[in-house]
Amino acid sequence: MLRHALAATLLAVGVLTPAGTAAADDGCRPVGTAGLADLVPGDGTLGLSALPPAAVELPGRVYLRGTAETFNRRWSFALREGLMYVKETAADGGWRTMTLPDCLAGRIRGISVDDDELAAVDEDGRIYTMDHALNAPWTWNWTYRFGAPLWLGGGTTVPYGSARWTWSVLSPGEDQVWRDTAGNDHPVGGAKVSHVFALSPDGSRITYVDPWLPADHSYEMATPLRGRFQARALSTAASTSFVVNRYGDLYTRLYDFDISGADRVFFGYSYEDQRGAVFPKIQLPAPDWVHQPKVPAGGEIADRISVHKTGRGSDARELRVEGRDHGTTGYWHKALTAEGWSFTATGLPLAGALLENTPDDRSADTLAAPSPYDYAGTRGEVTAQVDAFDVAVEGTPLVLRAGGRELRLTLHTVDGLRQSVQAAGLTAQPRRFDGMVEVPESVLEDLDALPAPLRGLVRGRLGADRFTATDVVVTDRTMTIAGLGLILDRR
Repeated sequence: MLRHALAATLLAVGVLTPAGTAAADDGCRPVGTAGLADLVPGDGTLGLSALPPAAVELPGRVYLRGTAETFNRRWSFALREGLMYVKETAADGGWRTMTLPDCLAGRIRGISVDDDELAAVDEDGRIYTMDHALNAPWTWNWTYRFGAPLWLGGGTTVPYGSARWTWSVLSPGEDQVWRDTAGNDHPVGGAKVSHVFALSPDGSRITYVDPWLPADHSYEMATPLRGRFQARALSTAASTSFVVNRYGDLYTRLYDFDISGADRVFFGYSYEDQRGAVFPKIQLPAPDWVHQPKVPAGGEIADRISVHKTGRGSDARELRVEGRDHGTTGYWHKALTAEGWSFTATGLPLAGALLENTPDDRSADTLAAPSPYDYAGTRGEVTAQVDAFDVAVEGTPLVLRAGGRELRLTLHTVDGLRQSVQAAGLTAQPRRFDGMVEVPESVLEDLDALPAPLRGLVRGRLGADRFTATDVVVTDRTMTIAGLGLILDRR
């Protein structure tokens, strides 16, 4: 009763529009419940019968999450000629025609659902969000709000105008926890982590937009091989991304804004070993890409890939790849941490483009060019060099030289929390990172063997510590590493 009373109040103030009725205006209002706590899931079919049966041909089931067909654990959605259709995920058929705001009806070009939120992109690339996608249809409502502050911004678009994008939601209700590289489980937090991830035209860049962050296209997650791997397809669910290249090399990564180490307002992070800690902080660096086993030799695969959540925790994911087995169409699938693939036949025609499923690893056969941003400078008798700096790559070699010796450190950089618009990539606009200088243990164990200038820098500026926090500011011309007192110029 309380839930229905709340809904009635929201309807009265115009926040909700019932799924079976038209909005009082064109539905392009900035209201809607996206970003608020979800309603407790109730009767999953309440309001479905009020929607008219679909008058177009649709598959009995949806097996892969994409931008034409997608699903969560309760509902499957399909897009045809700008209109949306819905059915129960566990049922065969039973499609109904969704009522859409006038501003979206006939204009939607892509959809993606995860958890309790559905994202739709119109023909201009603008992102809309439908909330309560795990609840009854009568609770569904739309908004174009997106961006800082607190999902109240004026909206945004899909990066690159990409057709290869996906919606991801990591939630305290569905996922509850995620696991860092130290093996510690951390609560998702008081709010969900929602991102649109999008592939660049050459497949080597993954840019994400978060409805709580500035409505720009400045935040990136590196592809495998230090951001040079060229992906043909991308799918993400609950912050687990899944990519494939033209040769069938498959990778997954657990990554989002919070997991990256960027949200220091609400979470504690540490590069120090957190294994066995009584009150562990989130271990940094963030989890890297995991090279998944290939689909068995002889199995055909296409560039339609999909990942979806299957339960509590960040290992509860299933991977799917459209393909054929001995001429039979269907999909290959496995649990995220399983070693081998299985095949399920569907009999549906392949919708994706076939890839070369070579038995050997060909991840490095089609690499994008390395980052062109190389920096060098001098402090006293010490020269410093940083090559191929990439805003999306977490750890970059920092080479110090003096007295005929070379000292190789690691400069960790995390693209931190900001509320103002930042240009994408590196430009004349200063870009600030939360930095950490890491000194190898072997160096600290034998400091006296270093030339005096290097020894003095490690002891004086870094306190002879393994990890030293520092501000790092980078433009397309200079790099400043405050903790080392270094200003490097682009070479």
